[in-house]
Amino acid sequence: MPAMDPRHDPQPSTDAPVLVVGAGPAGLVTAIQLARQGVRPLVIERHPSTSIFPRATAVSTRSMEIFRSFGIEDAVRQGGWRVIPRQATVTQLDDRHPVDGPLGFPDEAAAAAVSPTMAAVSPQDYLEPVLVDEVRRLGGEVRFSTELASFHETDDAIEAVLVDRPSGERTTMNVAYLVGADGHRSTVRTGLGIPMEGPDDLGQYLSILFRADLDDVLGEQRYGLYLIEGQGPPTVFVPSGADDRYVLALPLPPGMDEAAVAAAYPLDRCLALIRATAGRPELEVEILATGAFAFSAQVAASWRVGRTFLVGDAAHRMTPRGGRGMNTAIADAHDLGWKLGWVIRGLAEPALLDSYEAERGPVGRRNVEMSMIPGGGGSDDGLIEDLGPIVRSDVIVAEPMPALAPVAAAAAAAYVPDARPGARAPHVWLGDGLDRQSTLDLFGHELVLLVAGRGSAWPEAAAAYAGPAPLGVHEVDAPGLASAYGLAPGGAVLVRPDGVVAWRSASAPADLASATEALGSALAIATGRGSLMAVPAAAPTSAAASPTARVGLGGRIRAALAAFIASPEVAALAWGWVVVAPRPSVG
Repeated sequence: MPAMDPRHDPQPSTDAPVLVVGAGPAGLVTAIQLARQGVRPLVIERHPSTSIFPRATAVSTRSMEIFRSFGIEDAVRQGGWRVIPRQATVTQLDDRHPVDGPLGFPDEAAAAAVSPTMAAVSPQDYLEPVLVDEVRRLGGEVRFSTELASFHETDDAIEAVLVDRPSGERTTMNVAYLVGADGHRSTVRTGLGIPMEGPDDLGQYLSILFRADLDDVLGEQRYGLYLIEGQGPPTVFVPSGADDRYVLALPLPPGMDEAAVAAAYPLDRCLALIRATAGRPELEVEILATGAFAFSAQVAASWRVGRTFLVGDAAHRMTPRGGRGMNTAIADAHDLGWKLGWVIRGLAEPALLDSYEAERGPVGRRNVEMSMIPGGGGSDDGLIEDLGPIVRSDVIVAEPMPALAPVAAAAAAAYVPDARPGARAPHVWLGDGLDRQSTLDLFGHELVLLVAGRGSAWPEAAAAYAGPAPLGVHEVDAPGLASAYGLAPGGAVLVRPDGVVAWRSASAPADLASATEALGSALAIATGRGSLMAVPAAAPTSAAASPTARVGLGGRIRAALAAFIASPEVAALAWGWVVVAPRPSVG
């Protein structure tokens, strides 16, 4: 990698380049991205360990692509089990003739057509330790039982006060940047005075986490989610790990506080509910946790103040519908991490950081809105929402966009890979046999120039690039690349470390001079060193999913809220039900 530019090196005046508050998926993925870019992060977590509950279990295709790029795809899969990524509507769990419905995740064939990997079921209490191990393997530091007491920004740093919770010892440190990945009750967001916009109570639900042997009940085929109807309000049942853990969830009457819930659902009633659902009155059940929680659909009014950024649930809260909460957080972190790393190392200008909220904010707001729509509000296999957003910012050389359909009209649409600037670069297999790799495997540490075929002036133009950002060049003869990327012979695309297309030249350059000028301008813009004369408003888009306006109490959010409340299947949540059980007190 190029040598660090001392003008951007925070080390002389700070104790750490980046402090990440929160060791959930958002914070840990941010830390991994930083470490992969050569920046050693410090992650703190107020709890004594990673999550002790499965919480979110659905890991989307795009999230698994990110984990594949980290080299931990197999490790993530080991904690889960294979299920049919669809919803089964039944009257009892042992019903062998369920009504089969979409769940917003693709099957193996659909995923294989567009990706080198596929979605997984991996409970969060298994996933988080895998991520912690990877942060530490890369040289990052993770401290548990450590809390952020206060922080404020100085002229050139963030001064943060940390508390070791067991001892009460306080430490003051200076960091170049602060990342709030500390959940929906974010201390960082509160400290910044940033309000949340949108409804915070869309209904209350009880979740029961339990362990039982249900092999003879469910049979050989397991669905991602079961909606149980016919005996009162719809109940949701979700497989939550390979160790025979499951979640049973049901709606609660409005106005019940914690004491009322505990009184209404003692242990014996919870056991009776589980056994009735399974149709096995004598079933041996171990109840692991119970908890009540409220659905929310909120977005922080802004995701950045100066040197401080919000990511994951600190920036947006969504209902479990669609299973997008954790996956949106992972994508946020994947974006923010490399950008912070490159700015700290002097590979890009600070203007690159302005693109974080410009690109990820509209995606988060859209996903929050869609989580309020019955069924999750997206396409049947979820690929449009997962792989299809096309983002806009001042570091992307955008192309004209087609007319777009409303969000609610996306259900019947199919995802079509797209290589327009702002899109996720399409997957194409390169090579054969043991040497086969995906185009996605080329991205991660550098800007990548993909050229369709050989003989153009692009490689020589790239060799003349004298900027600090690392640049790799691949001339690809694979038959599917040109069509997948919309390139004529000799055309090229510039892809960022996060796999997003930053610029495209659909045809070969006229000569070396024009290639050098075009590529030089694209590289300057992609690293925040250049500017565009005009850039369309930032919006995540695809051929069948529209951008969404800023979430507030406007017409779109009110319409979504009305549909949410009126829906007869309001409890039919998509795969990825979150178990919200209180963590043990640590003092």
